[in-house]
Amino acid sequence: MEKAIESHLHHWRVIIFTVMVALTAFATASHATYSLPTDRSYPWAGNVGVVGDIPNRTTIYTTLSPSGGDDTSAIKSAISNCPSGQVILLKSGTFTISSPVVIKSGITLRGAGMGSTIVKGASGMGGAYLIGFSNGAGYGTSYSISAGMSKGSTTITTSSAHGWSVGDVIQIDQLNNASGNPVVTNVGNNGTCSWCGRASGTRSLGMLNRVAAVPSSTTATLEIQLSWNFSASQSPQATKINGTTSDAGIESLTVDNSASGSSSQTSDGCTIAMYGTNNCWLLRVEAIGSYETMVRVKQAYRNTVRGCKFHEGVPALPINGTSYATSRAYGIWIGPGSGNLFENNQLYHLFMPHKLDGPTSANVFAYNYITQLYYTNTNWNLGVFEFHGAHPSMNLFEGNYGDGRILADDVWGSSSHNTFFRNRQTLTPNKTGAGWDMDLQKNAQYYNAIGNVMGSGVESLYEANNMTLSGQLAIFRLGYTGDGDGDASGNDSQVAATLLLHGNWDSVNKTVMYNGSNDTVLPPSLYLTGKPAWWGTMQWPAIGPDVSPMYPTAPGAGNGTPWGDNANGTSNATPSAPTALAVQ
Repeated sequence: MEKAIESHLHHWRVIIFTVMVALTAFATASHATYSLPTDRSYPWAGNVGVVGDIPNRTTIYTTLSPSGGDDTSAIKSAISNCPSGQVILLKSGTFTISSPVVIKSGITLRGAGMGSTIVKGASGMGGAYLIGFSNGAGYGTSYSISAGMSKGSTTITTSSAHGWSVGDVIQIDQLNNASGNPVVTNVGNNGTCSWCGRASGTRSLGMLNRVAAVPSSTTATLEIQLSWNFSASQSPQATKINGTTSDAGIESLTVDNSASGSSSQTSDGCTIAMYGTNNCWLLRVEAIGSYETMVRVKQAYRNTVRGCKFHEGVPALPINGTSYATSRAYGIWIGPGSGNLFENNQLYHLFMPHKLDGPTSANVFAYNYITQLYYTNTNWNLGVFEFHGAHPSMNLFEGNYGDGRILADDVWGSSSHNTFFRNRQTLTPNKTGAGWDMDLQKNAQYYNAIGNVMGSGVESLYEANNMTLSGQLAIFRLGYTGDGDGDASGNDSQVAATLLLHGNWDSVNKTVMYNGSNDTVLPPSLYLTGKPAWWGTMQWPAIGPDVSPMYPTAPGAGNGTPWGDNANGTSNATPSAPTALAVQ
């Protein structure tokens, strides 16, 4: 496999493998299993989510019942006194809180199920969130990195004694480079992103890691390998995250922000806060009501969010009202963060279900169902995954089912080296605005799209690139600046030149397109070693041009599928199933 050549092939240089190829004398030897070039990917397997998976804690410290009044003090007292490794069990009913509840390290807060146990914010409640894992995390002293900066390294050397201990979480980053390859910048068409990294956004590229050993005062062994080749010329540094919360979880309940959503939850505010979290989790948690953000994941390392449902903007205004507009009704907003796993979740009735800014790398978003997204513009295809600030990189998106766009915008800067594998991506039914299944805008470079099933049958173009647009719908739109139609002024040619496409099926060509590699067998997963137990009896792999059907035809319909209500508990609202695309 000539990986160096393969990684630089232009996306338009494709070869369609026909039945005649399979009959050649070389067919048997040529069909090896495809693997991503190492310079474009990360070894996600074993390096994301809670170490050893979410623990099933069985020791109940105390059981609480709703009082019918304000339950804040009772819950906070139980959290304060709960021993490490034990569970606070909330019975069925509605627990009303009047101030934010903070989960401490080492404990589990567990309900009786979504829609059965409800933690509800009182009307007029103050504070930046309803429930969370920390009051906030800060940065310690930064130390220059003098050695161990290469991608794949698990040991770094600092220029002076760092004072770290085993278990500390550190952020490794470097200065932006707007003239680099790829471009790394926190400046976009909306101005400068001062929150996209430390030092007012000038350190947007990097990752979080955990100290596994301290061989000397100036060295540290890392738990997972570096995701990037850091450069001495860009002044790489490592900085400890202070005030982290570890080994804590929230399970089997609903968090209701519909009455308590307010302007105090803007910026880093949210419904559920995962600030400075390390090895923490949300399991079968429903959250209702996103004033700005549903789940804010910040300075977060190796957390798991699984089997959850996040939906509804607040205040509860009519669909396409002001509750579904800019800076409203976000779902999961991550940055900075690394090694996190977002798996088997439903997100709907939101404006921006996933928002990524930097430094955010080496995360996995997998087997999520994203549908029925709302905005004041009723004709707009919104971003199911949106790279909305500099510089998310080396993240994996696998097995997701999305109605809308994959969107790497140029609003607040650049992004690169993100991989989309075995996803079902389709435009929102009856919406034609921004009708591009994968919209990689200016400075979105070195993306990978492998083994996806793309398109809804209404697209007329396979690729829109450096051409005047006037309402055309396309599978790919590449290199443009901004969301609208128009000419290609300022088109970034490197977006198309660095895009790697392989083994995708699309509704324009109605066939599988390969990029010239003989490795036409796709692996089942890029982060799982086999079918996960929670997947049930459905086909595995779940999505891809090499399985039949190419994707589940009715996810999220409450029919016992992994995305359905029977798998995750009772939901207050269930998205309807999308119209299935006939397999050609």
